Amino acid sequence: MTTPTNVLPYALASARRGWHVFPLRTRAKRPVRTFTDWERHATTDPAAIRAHWGAHPTHNVAIATGPSGLIVVDLDTPKDSEQPPPEWARPGITNGADVLAALAQQHADGDTGWSETFTVTTRRGGTHLYYTAPKNASYRNTSGRLGWLIDTRATGGYVVGPGSYVADTDGRGPYTVTNPSDTAPLPRWLATLLE
Repeated sequence: MTTPTNVLPYALASARRGWHVFPLRTRAKRPVRTFTDWERHATTDPAAIRAHWGAHPTHNVAIATGPSGLIVVDLDTPKDSEQPPPEWARPGITNGADVLAALAQQHADGDTGWSETFTVTTRRGGTHLYYTAPKNASYRNTSGRLGWLIDTRATGGYVVGPGSYVADTDGRGPYTVTNPSDTAPLPRWLATLLE
């Protein structure tokens, strides 16, 4: 049974980036019971973060994407026996990362740096690409709108943050930073597709 012994350093690191955090249940993706209005209560306050995770060091951490000014592109891997829909049943398309690469090839007009941003590998081998939302733009969550196995989290959404460990029936594992760089602005071609 693997779990981080203390998620506090990860919560503080996220807050230092200006990302609003709140606690999730231990080994889970759901908010703790006292955080039902999580978007309003998510915080960057180090004292509040230390108080909570000091008392509950194994609670996972979530990042409220809307208050944090983020759009996170969630690239999933297929679950057992899941097959792509007909429009994505192509050679070389096996997961959400492949679908996004195909979309980039079609829409990015030579922009090859779109994947150079803060990146987290998720518990089942998927990827979270963190982008800064354009100013004065309003993006909501999407599910499959960009393509097979691609979701986005923005206003009204959250992602499980790095340092967390989730054990669900469909997979277990840590959320690990794989590119610690600054968040890049949402690429224009992705913004256009989301609009």
